[in-house]
Amino acid sequence: MRELKDLLFEVYTAADEPSLDEIAAAIAENDTLLGSPSRDTVRRCISDPSVPAQQSDAVAVAAVLAGWAGWDANALAYRVAELWVKSRLMDPPGKPLAEVTDPFALEVHHAISTDLLDTGPGRSVLPVYVERAHDAWLRAAAEDAKRGVSRLVMLTGGSSTGKTRACWEVLRHLPAGWRLWHPYDPTPPEAALAAIEQLTPHTVVWLNETQNYLLTASDLGERLAAKLRTLLADPARTPVLILGTLWPEYWRTLTLQPEPGGKDPHAQARALLVGHGLPVPPAFSNTDLRALADRAVEDPRLGYAADHAESGAITQYLAGAPSLLERYRSAPDGARALTEAAIDARRLGHGPALPLALLEAAAPGYLSDTQWDLLDEDWLEQALAYNAKPLRGTRGILTRIRPRPGQPALAQPHYRLADYLEQHGRRHRYTTRAPATLWNALIDHAPATNRLTLANAAQSRGLLRIALHLCATASTDRGDALRLAAGWLAAADRLDDALPWLERAVAAGHTKALLWAADLLAAAGRLDDALPWLKRAAEAGHTEALGTAAVLLARADRLDEALNWAERAADVGDTGLLRWAAGRLAAAGRLDDALPWLKRAVAASGTDALLWAADLLAAAGRLDDALPWLKRAAEAGHTEPLESVAVLLAVAGRLDEALLWLERVADASDTEALGVGAALLADAGRLGEALTWVERAAGAGDTEALRWAAERLVVAGRLDDALPWFARVAEAGHTEALRWAADLLAAAGRLDDALLWYERAVDAGDTEALQWAADLLVAAGRLAGADRLDETLNWVERAVEAGGPEALRWAAESLAAAGRLDEALTWVERAMDAMDASAEALRWAADLLAAAGQLDEALTWYERAVAAGDTELLWWVADLLAACDRLDEALSWAKRAVDAGITEALRWAAERLVVAG
Repeated sequence: MRELKDLLFEVYTAADEPSLDEIAAAIAENDTLLGSPSRDTVRRCISDPSVPAQQSDAVAVAAVLAGWAGWDANALAYRVAELWVKSRLMDPPGKPLAEVTDPFALEVHHAISTDLLDTGPGRSVLPVYVERAHDAWLRAAAEDAKRGVSRLVMLTGGSSTGKTRACWEVLRHLPAGWRLWHPYDPTPPEAALAAIEQLTPHTVVWLNETQNYLLTASDLGERLAAKLRTLLADPARTPVLILGTLWPEYWRTLTLQPEPGGKDPHAQARALLVGHGLPVPPAFSNTDLRALADRAVEDPRLGYAADHAESGAITQYLAGAPSLLERYRSAPDGARALTEAAIDARRLGHGPALPLALLEAAAPGYLSDTQWDLLDEDWLEQALAYNAKPLRGTRGILTRIRPRPGQPALAQPHYRLADYLEQHGRRHRYTTRAPATLWNALIDHAPATNRLTLANAAQSRGLLRIALHLCATASTDRGDALRLAAGWLAAADRLDDALPWLERAVAAGHTKALLWAADLLAAAGRLDDALPWLKRAAEAGHTEALGTAAVLLARADRLDEALNWAERAADVGDTGLLRWAAGRLAAAGRLDDALPWLKRAVAASGTDALLWAADLLAAAGRLDDALPWLKRAAEAGHTEPLESVAVLLAVAGRLDEALLWLERVADASDTEALGVGAALLADAGRLGEALTWVERAAGAGDTEALRWAAERLVVAGRLDDALPWFARVAEAGHTEALRWAADLLAAAGRLDDALLWYERAVDAGDTEALQWAADLLVAAGRLAGADRLDETLNWVERAVEAGGPEALRWAAESLAAAGRLDEALTWVERAMDAMDASAEALRWAADLLAAAGQLDEALTWYERAVAAGDTELLWWVADLLAACDRLDEALSWAKRAVDAGITEALRWAAERLVVAG
């Protein structure tokens, strides 16, 4: 299928990438073509990874594009038809889920088996499954996939915690028609990258031990992460369900946010994974253990694990972990040495397939002289036999890898370390120094694909000689390996030793090493030595080297040399260097020398350079020289900067010239220029002319200009002139402008005029104006005066009806202050109804009465507030009564306060009694 899609895209590019509508229209007009694809079908033929549903559609698209590209249309149509048939006959990656019946082929752990347990023919190869909390999340992802949504779930947890088994269990929730794809040959990332674009909808992507796919020494992992992100977002391949598993340390490595400015080797992996992790706990919870007990009657293995596992580590026990640890700890010296060599090799970066020759060569370093001398002649055979012995039906410590039929045979025996023991060893041998025999064995026997990772491990431990040996023989991304080696040597102040490594990289075809060498030399202050490397890099096709040389020379204050390199860069298409060169010249005070570079930049890259040139000239105070450049920019459609020019002219005292520039901008339909002109005129004290410009702006639809005019008139002390402008703002749809005008009148002491504008605001639908008007009257003290009291209460009443219950408080407080207590109480009752008689509201009412000298009436309200939950009020009322010489009543309230838990009231009461004698 890839060949078909590549061919269609190639002819599409050769035809100058016509629009989809053009292609569809051309096909519809050609009666000789059998296909009649829609616009969307044309898009799928060209850019989707799936095979077009109809052969005739693909052929029609190819024929039309061939004609436009000048290709042989008949030959291309025949080839496309042939590839379409071939693609349709090919099965998509993976196999139907109905054929996925072997959990161990998907790396699910074998479970324990003993003579005491019935695991005969009638028993499943896997223990009965006990669901835990994470299974519900996993099943929800499967349900999303069934509904057509692509999902990724990455289960994270330690070895043998049940991650892979949980993924296996969720497969049975997917319907018929789904497929499962498990890429691993020749290596996991290579297999995945080779076929991922051929995936079809309804596919499970099985990425067990995802670190083997994403955590690679080369960029394979990052490339795959990017492809997986594309897969998840691709509507043509939706839905897919990606299932993966990771140990926590691998999750942290892949998702770690780099330091600012630091390297980010796993950016794609982090973007893929973050937000999709699903932790799997290391142990069964009490709830899980109860569920396990319920199901143990179905499978004795569960009961056996429940009886023997420690701290709820059920899945680890089922996978034989305790027996592994016990066997490792009690191993004979030779077997233990092999195991520890395997653990260290894995934690240093070797792949899971460990060559026997490597283990044999490394083992002596894990033995003392006495231990080595006491070994039998056949110690290796004994050690291998001991480590390979199965434990409770699971793999032993080290088991030999047997290629399946059809897989390539291995040149020598290879062994795999048990997962759980590997993780245990990583944790407990983290600070243990690997012996020299292991490093030498890795140099002699590690596969070339692992050597870059091993080299990094050696270098991080200060073993530069070993790291260099490993880099020299790394095969995966050999250029990166040689560059790393050179970087390590340079960091060790051995730059001259580093350069031959980069020469080797260049000889191997990695010409980018020329740039790396130049970077190292420049960083060391050897610019003249770096320039020949940059010259060679440019000659090898890395034209960015020319710009790099220019920048380095400019930083070294060798500007004229830098300009020569910039000239060469511009000649090969790097037109950005033209502006850069102009900028450097301008910064050096050589503005006239900069202008020819800017003229070339305009010719090469468009009118943006015109604006840049004008900015440089204006910044240098050469405004008249800048104006022709801006005029050309305006003629090319860049009117925005002309407003800035106008401001500069105005600042220079050339306001009339500025207005002419703004006229030109406004004529180009940029009405904002009218507002700028009005502001400049107003700042110059020419407010009348400014209002004329505002009128033009308003006529062009800029209602904000009307508000601006009103505000400028207010600032100028011309409030009456501003009022018609506020009215026009309201007529334009901003009715709040009427309230703004009222506020200004009120602030000016013109209360009656303000009320008229508040009334207009209410009529226009601004109900907030009612509260503002009432608030104004209260603040002005009008409620204290009987002459306007009814008028004020009318505003308050209307504010309440409009949904402002707070006005009830204002009315009650003001009436009480005016001595009209009975009316105030009526408003208090209304306030309680409007505010649900909360404790806070009831206390407010009581305080109001108390302040008016109506203490007995206040006590009734205080009682209601206490009943509503404000028990702290008991002590406060007691204090109030005592201050009014009503001590007996005060003590009664204080006793209630003590009963409510306010013990301080007891001491208060005692003190009052002492004072009273």
